[in-house]
Order: sequence, then structure tokens, then C-alpha cells
Amino acid sequence: MLAPPPLQTPGRLRTWLQLLRAPNLFTVPGDPIAGYLISNAGFTDSSLVLVAAASLCFYGAGLLLNDLVDLAEDRRERPFRPLPAGHASPGAVKSVLWSLNVIGLLLLAATGCSRAFLAGAATVLAVWSYNCITKKIPVLGALNMGACRTLSMLTGALAGPSPTMVPIAALMAVTAGLYIAAVTNLARFETHSNLAISPRFFPVLALLPGLGIGVQNALYSPDKGPAALLFGITLLGGLSLLRQLLVRPSPLPPLIGGHIRLLLPFQAAACWFGASQSLGPGFAFLFLILWPTSRLVSKRFYAS
Repeated sequence: MLAPPPLQTPGRLRTWLQLLRAPNLFTVPGDPIAGYLISNAGFTDSSLVLVAAASLCFYGAGLLLNDLVDLAEDRRERPFRPLPAGHASPGAVKSVLWSLNVIGLLLLAATGCSRAFLAGAATVLAVWSYNCITKKIPVLGALNMGACRTLSMLTGALAGPSPTMVPIAALMAVTAGLYIAAVTNLARFETHSNLAISPRFFPVLALLPGLGIGVQNALYSPDKGPAALLFGITLLGGLSLLRQLLVRPSPLPPLIGGHIRLLLPFQAAACWFGASQSLGPGFAFLFLILWPTSRLVSKRFYAS
């Protein structure tokens, strides 16, 4: 079993925080924010807040859909989770799910950028296809989940007052997507007794191309030097998680959560890299603070 059943019925707030994977929510706004700052070279307007809020809506909706689709499986293997335990009703979850998708699209419409809106709509479609079609398909399901993260960062990259550096933002978005695809593939084994060797290496390997591009470009500009350091910290974090996977992979869910949280230093590096002379350092410090904060929250709420 992944965790013991709760000793008492949780309150409504705790139930919804569990459904929405509270520790993971810290990692969500950083995708569009990093894409936005890189693409716009630090120039911002109110659309930055709108795309970040929309990404939270789409992510939350995807998690709720995931639990609805997995309800039968969770009744067998994770009966302590909110839906199989009866702490939340499927009807209420469906209502919140659709509301979040609609709100997210309305927020993107408010940016006035049709390309960002279309990327958001593609995100909703990718989330639906993962949960309802591809999740159980090896490789394809993981790549589909990675596409959701890539589209989230691209949504931010396509918005803003001057999105002229979209190709560089897209490279970072693909790196984040491949990384999450590797982590998703790893998570397939969380209810299995044995974990194959090769999936343990995929998350670190997926990070290498983006980290290499980030470090190489950051070193050309002294004010972007801290970005290179943050990329290095991300890699060290990945290697530390790999060591744990090789030495003691069980229980696996906490390690999955650790891999997801590693997006925070990556996002911090990408923000400093994209806007070193404006908002980038501020967001970088914020995401670095959220990294241990998310870990503390994960002690009370599962992340996978």
C-alpha cells in the first residue's frame, strides 16, 4: 500500500487540496512565467498574471479528471484517496473540473492574444487525451503528459507585449516536457513491486539538453551567470534523486514528488536566464523559496 487510510474523515479544504495535489501546485505557474519572460526578454504586462492563473486552472482540471478516470482502479489500489473513500462526490468534482477549464480559457481570452488562447485550448485537449486515451499506453502516454507541460510553457511564451524570443522559450518548454514525460513513465511503477533500471535514468537524461543550452547561453552574459548556477543546482538535484532511485527506490511516490518539485529550480534558472535585468531574479528567488515549501507541504499531501 502507498499509505494507510486516514483515521478520520478529512475536512472539505483538506479533501480538495488532496485532490489538487497541493505540493505540485507550486510548480505550475513557473512554466508559463518562465516561457513568458524568456520570450519577451523581460518585458511584461498584465497578461503575465493571466497566463499563470490559467495554467493553474488547467492543471487542477487535469488532476480532477485523472481521479475520475482512475476511480475504479483507486478503489482497488488506493482506497484512501478522496473519491474512493467517499470524501468527495464525482458530481462535484466534474463541476469543478469544467469550471476550471472554462475559467482558464476566459483568462487567456482576456490577454487579447489569440495564439496564447489556442495554446491553452491545445493544453486542455492534451490533458483530456492523456487521461482518457493514452495514459495506459507505454511511452505514448508519458509523451502526452510531457506535451501538457510543454504547452503550458508555450502558452506563456506566446503571450505578452513582445514575444520575439519564442524559439528559445520553445527549447526550454520541450526540455520541461521531456523531463515530465520521463517522470510520468517512472510513476507508472508506483503500484508495482519492481522498478526497472532504465526508467530511473530518464529524468536526468531528459534535463541535459535544456540545461546545456541554458548554461552555454548564460555564460555569454555576466548578468546571466546566476542562471548557469541554478541550472547546475537543478542537475545536482536530479543526480541526487537518481542516487536514491538506485539505492532505495521504495516507496516510490515520495521520489516522484521530489522529481516534480525539481521543476522549481529549473524554472528559477529559466526566469533568470530570460529576464536577468528585470523580473527574472525576483521570480527566481520566489521559485527557490517554493522548492522547500513544496517539500514541507508534501508531508501532508501526496504528490503523485
